[in-house]
Amino acid sequence: MKEKKINTYIFEYKMGFIMILSFVLLIIPILITWAYYKFTNAHLNINIDEPSSIIYSVLLFILMFLWMILHEIIHGIAYHVNGAKKENITFGAALEKGIFYCKCGEFINKKNIIISLLSPFILIGVITLIIGYLINSFVLIFLSIVNISGAAGDLAMYSFFIKQDKDIQFKELGDSTTFCLKTKDDLSKKKYLSVKLKKVVTDEKDIIEEKSKKLTISKASWILLIVIIIIILLDIVALLFV
Repeated sequence: MKEKKINTYIFEYKMGFIMILSFVLLIIPILITWAYYKFTNAHLNINIDEPSSIIYSVLLFILMFLWMILHEIIHGIAYHVNGAKKENITFGAALEKGIFYCKCGEFINKKNIIISLLSPFILIGVITLIIGYLINSFVLIFLSIVNISGAAGDLAMYSFFIKQDKDIQFKELGDSTTFCLKTKDDLSKKKYLSVKLKKVVTDEKDIIEEKSKKLTISKASWILLIVIIIIILLDIVALLFV
């Protein structure tokens, strides 16, 4: 029997779908949290007195920022633990697109993809949310819900990859909103909710990229970061004169 040839495809996220999914993943844990505290004897105290509320809000924002970075670090650890080389794992930020990312620039198998996609969602989303309920920590609950919502792209990708054959090979391209997939299956006519086919690769040069820096931050991200830092500093200065 003739062996099937390996096809190579480039897919990209359907960002509209992912934004909708992100909103749904924000609402669901909020409703679960409301129900938990509504129907149990637990009490979550989130009352903050002025002027400490400004400092509290700034610190919470910084923690949220760091939590998002931790999300990507967990992706990278999962990639490496399951076989990817350290030198092929890079990180970046494209805040103008609303993303931090961890990029695996080498082909990896289905098991590696699935574990990496789900690790941040489970470890600093679901598990930390449960811990937050147990210790009545508003900060931990808040960060966990933000992470669950931010994992929309990961879960959308999971829904795509779980349907694929076990022989697939995966590599991320660009800022990780596009990816390359090698498989014996014919995906050229198939439709998916979370991703769309960008190109059927006929020349392997199309998926070869220059070696990425370990950390890439877009120019727009630097501008946004500077603006955010200025706003935080102005808030702190304003607080000092209250």
